[in-house]
Amino acid sequence: MSAPAAARPRTDPDEQLTGRELRRLTARVAASHAGRGAVQVVTDVAYVVVSVLLAAGLVLGVVSAVGDAVAMDQGWTVGGSEGAWRGGGTPPSPGLLQALLALVAVALVGSAAARLGPAGVGTAGVHWWVSTPADRRGLLLPSVAAGAGGGALAGGVGTALAGLAAGADGRSVLLGALLGTAAGAVVVAVAGLLQPRPSGPRALGAVSDVLVAAVPVLGVVLVGSGAELRPPGTWPAAATAVAAGLGTAAVVLVARWAARVDRLPLPALLGRSGAVDRLSAALLSVDTRDLGRALDAGGRPLRPRRAHAFRRVRGPRGALVAADAVLLARTPSSWAQLVGLAALLVLAHDVPALAAGPGLALTVLAVGTRAARLGAAGAGMAEMVPALDASLPLSARAVRAARTVLPALSGAACVAVGLVPLALATGSAWWVVLGALVGVGCGAGALRGMLRPEPDWSGPLLATPAGAVPVDAAAVARQGPDLVLLTALPFAVAALLGVVTPALVVAQALVALLACVVAAQPPRRR
Repeated sequence: MSAPAAARPRTDPDEQLTGRELRRLTARVAASHAGRGAVQVVTDVAYVVVSVLLAAGLVLGVVSAVGDAVAMDQGWTVGGSEGAWRGGGTPPSPGLLQALLALVAVALVGSAAARLGPAGVGTAGVHWWVSTPADRRGLLLPSVAAGAGGGALAGGVGTALAGLAAGADGRSVLLGALLGTAAGAVVVAVAGLLQPRPSGPRALGAVSDVLVAAVPVLGVVLVGSGAELRPPGTWPAAATAVAAGLGTAAVVLVARWAARVDRLPLPALLGRSGAVDRLSAALLSVDTRDLGRALDAGGRPLRPRRAHAFRRVRGPRGALVAADAVLLARTPSSWAQLVGLAALLVLAHDVPALAAGPGLALTVLAVGTRAARLGAAGAGMAEMVPALDASLPLSARAVRAARTVLPALSGAACVAVGLVPLALATGSAWWVVLGALVGVGCGAGALRGMLRPEPDWSGPLLATPAGAVPVDAAAVARQGPDLVLLTALPFAVAALLGVVTPALVVAQALVALLACVVAAQPPRRR
């Protein structure tokens, strides 16, 4: 029998810890166990500051070099023979290019906020703090401030880098950074207000992904129509007014978000802590595959409205290919990204630094790799549950060969469509054929990367600035990118020469075939 109500222990409300007091108490206990003095703290802070400054200097140098190359009026001079492709097209105006890149930066901030969750606590906080009678608002307010500040910082830095890459002047870069800072805070605050709803972050992530994919399409339309946009430095008063309006909206939205943050349910807190822990583990273990899974977690497939019989599917190989194709077709963010990637390659035709030579090779490599990874999503999910593929009446080699089909098709189709303007400009359709073969090799590399074995963490360690890393981890991490780089060699030669020869087409076909054969080989057992 339960004890009488009068005999039950009661807690004095004055003795209960608030959320703020509980956080401070935990911080004091953690500091006492850490055993770090003031000198050690100052040393760690100085190390972080120096590392950030060095990284920022490196990034700014690279972006400035890219901006100078984009701003050049002349195209690449490649090859040296008559008829070699030297680049062409009308380059977009610096203001238009800055606006497009800034829009991508702000959309990426919204996508990251939707996937990771802007407010919450760590796993330990979910299990220990949330179960206490402390007020949830006091526990979550620091994450609100960190989320809003991080969004503003990411938006400002992203738009500033966009201005530098577009070759804009200093005033335009500064005004763009102000606009991006306010826009980043607004986007994160909107993500925080939508976080309590189960479908809110998913909808925001889908909108952000579609917006990122639509920017290259919009760029192709605007550049094709001859539209120009003046940089913010030419209209400073209006740009400052817009930045002030966005800043005011950001303050209002963040205040409303902070007032309603205590409405976050436990499932939302658990999802946020799990996503952050997975991302942190992927970064610490230098696992690019798991990092991609953590960042792509928001692109969930749609629920089918009606059942399909799939009468045309024959055999287990056909079932694997059909399953991968259905997963890609039912994920709107994936096929939106495929359209955006093809448009990005088309838009690169109008940028002198990317229309020929090394810029063209790097752009094709990046587009083919990303398109192939989208097609290999089914293989990535199957890798997490190997028993599914093992239950099929197929050998491991046959399963991997069947899984290669869709990544090869998505990579080949995306690159081939993107190189159509190049084929029309040069009058040679072999550029499209060469690009399609590159996409096939990228598909093989994507599958090899998705199905690579886990690194052996018990092996010898290698000292790096980021900490000790197992030697075997580097060998495992290069499985996948090695095939992609190998496949890109013939196309890189053609881009540098400016012409496509029959020998390069044959070499590209042989390299793509070799990549597919290597990707179909199951890993050796240890």
